[in-house]
Formats: sequence, C-alpha cells, structure tokens
Amino acid sequence: MTVRPCYNRSLREIMAYLAPFRALRYNPLRVEVSQAVTQPYDKITPQMQERYYATSPYNLVRIVLGKREPCREGDNVYTRAAGFFRDWRREGIFLEDPQPSLYSYSQR
Repeated sequence: MTVRPCYNRSLREIMAYLAPFRALRYNPLRVEVSQAVTQPYDKITPQMQERYYATSPYNLVRIVLGKREPCREGDNVYTRAAGFFRDWRREGIFLEDPQPSLYSYSQR
C-alpha cells in the first residue's frame, strides 16, 4: 500500500494518503493455501523450513526464507526467491485481484 503525507495548508495538519492496490493471492484451484503459508521468516527453525519445503512445491518459505546453498555468480537465496516469485506468477499460482482495493490486516 502506498502511504504518503498530504499537507492540508489551511489546517497545517499532516494526513495520510492511502492508495488502493491489487493484491496477489494464491490461486485456490492450483494450491491448497493451508499448505502454502508459513510462520514469519524470523520464527522459522531449520526443521520447520525442511517441513515447509516438503509440504508443497509452492510453499512461501521458498520466497521468504530459501535454503542456503553454495552461491554461484547470480545464484543465491535472493535470485532464487525472485525466480520462484516470477515463475509462480507466470504459472498462475499467484493471481492478482481484479480491482484495486484497500485491505485490512491484523495479527493474533
């Protein structure tokens, strides 16, 4: 979401400008969402990471906390994450919402 300050000169107040956007979601016809989501990256243990990898080839762990492997030029956790993201969009694993919207987000 884009948030930028908007100055109201008459009141000298700063107000937030909220811009709607088109969210990406897992395609429920291609992926069982419950098998594709993870804990936040900083909560994932090596054992959890292995379990997530085994659960689904489309588990988000591949993007948020990919496996560390010996790096070659142009091949590291970040380039692999970008590749997964790009491939999943192209393959229809992620779908973009048809209309720009504002989304409510909460955590437990």
